[in-house]
Amino acid sequence: METIFKDYLWTFQFTDIDNNKLYQTCCRVEDHFQKNFPPPPEKNYYGCLATYYHKEYNLFSFPCSELSKLYKNMTIHFKKILRQNTKYYIRCWANIFKKNNNIDWHNHWDKQFKTYHGFYCVNTEGEYSSYTQYRIPYDNENIYKINSKDGLCVIGKSEGDLHRSSEWLNKEKHRITIAFDVIPLQVLRPKEEFTHQLFHNYFPLID
Repeated sequence: METIFKDYLWTFQFTDIDNNKLYQTCCRVEDHFQKNFPPPPEKNYYGCLATYYHKEYNLFSFPCSELSKLYKNMTIHFKKILRQNTKYYIRCWANIFKKNNNIDWHNHWDKQFKTYHGFYCVNTEGEYSSYTQYRIPYDNENIYKINSKDGLCVIGKSEGDLHRSSEWLNKEKHRITIAFDVIPLQVLRPKEEFTHQLFHNYFPLID
């Protein structure tokens, strides 16, 4: 485990996952959306269908042994940083960027929900390197850069930070990461602002 920003942003390296198999699974997910969902508006910052429709599915529900390994790694390693005595649920989706594409600056949850967000690198290397940048609300002066490496898992608190990926410059394969939100159970309990659809797309991570 490496700490990128104290008590906010960390990285892990997972070495037991076959990222080639995981790559193929993510491509099948993108193909599903191309065949069954309308294209997104021309102007949007998501960069791909599987990201634009991220609220419609949980990637962990797809049958893939490597996704099971990823889930197991998360349950083991995230306990080191998540707040204790809290039940957490997780939802993840695929980010699939073709050449010259990326996701621009964006955030996820507000500070009061005490959530986490991160991503796992499936295919992020090549002739041209890629990276992710973070703007952390407790450090307004610096932009933190995390160089992409296949097998790298990044997780941080979601307290209003902004982050984006670099433009993908390689043409042989797509840049694929698996993004995820980790949410306390009490946040997901039925309330007016959270729909049933949102709730059932989350799986227990630490129960």
